[in-house]
Amino acid sequence: MTQSNKTYKIERTCTVCHHVEKLFVTKREAAFELFDIDKTLGQKCSNCSSTTFTTAYERPNLDLDLLKEWAINSDLYLMPQDEELLLADEQYLDMILQVLDNITIPDHKRDLLMDALCVIVYDNTNEDNSQRDDQLKKRVIGELNKRQDKLRLADDWIMDYIKDVVYPQLDFDRQNAV
Repeated sequence: MTQSNKTYKIERTCTVCHHVEKLFVTKREAAFELFDIDKTLGQKCSNCSSTTFTTAYERPNLDLDLLKEWAINSDLYLMPQDEELLLADEQYLDMILQVLDNITIPDHKRDLLMDALCVIVYDNTNEDNSQRDDQLKKRVIGELNKRQDKLRLADDWIMDYIKDVVYPQLDFDRQNAV
């Protein structure tokens, strides 16, 4: 896939005078947060010199090229924490499976991708989720069952409350998973 020329906006709003400053970055810079807003715009509001801001980020949807680059490079992050929650989306499922099955990636990236698959099952098991998709859940359970070796390797990474809901739905029990 080719990278588009579209830019992504980051807005920083001063909490004192409400002055808004904008920064435009590439898709890659936005996806991996490869910018330093303070270095670019300065640490103080250009209007009142305050140093307190709120910041709003326009984030791109990942494409296969970005996901591959993230998966291969240990130094890249999709967000500072909870990357698996960002990836736990049906729109990324086929790309996740392709990366897991076809690319040699660092262990912690594999663990994050396996965790994202478990989060999809977890979210779609929750009875309170009005957006619950049983077909998606069944599909991901099938994909996890095909990748039990990778799931076993990721076991320590996945939170217990997720495992308590997801593992009983798989073709093995939790005791055999570790």
